[in-house]
Amino acid sequence: KEGRVPAVDLAAEKALQDFVISQIEAGRIAAAHDLSEGGFLVTAAEMLFEDGKLGATIDLSSRGESGRLDTALFGESQGRVVAAVKPDQAEDYLAAAKEASVEAEILGSTNREGIFKVSVAGEDLFTATTLSLLEAWENAIPEIMNPS
Repeated sequence: KEGRVPAVDLAAEKALQDFVISQIEAGRIAAAHDLSEGGFLVTAAEMLFEDGKLGATIDLSSRGESGRLDTALFGESQGRVVAAVKPDQAEDYLAAAKEASVEAEILGSTNREGIFKVSVAGEDLFTATTLSLLEAWENAIPEIMNPS
């Protein structure tokens, strides 16, 4: 509602989208999701909602340029994608990103324990079951719209 509208670098956005498409075609990406609706934390959680058994351990290296935790976790700025890369393809993915002049880093790993753990700069932030997050995601609006 206030402040400047973020600038969109169309050339960088095209490079990112071309890169993601190339990595999907190369078979390196199992799933990808942009950060436009809810930012990183919502995106990462949504990517785990397949069956409730998928989980992840994530460690963001920093709070980003602003130093603000809310911005790092929920910022919806353009030009960012979370990609689930097959473990045996991670090094090739990072090399391809460098070659394409696209910033990329490994943020964590997935598990089949249904536990989602997030830390920022080595500080544990929270741990939740994927099922509890899925339930909140599915039921929040219906519960608000139809109070008991």
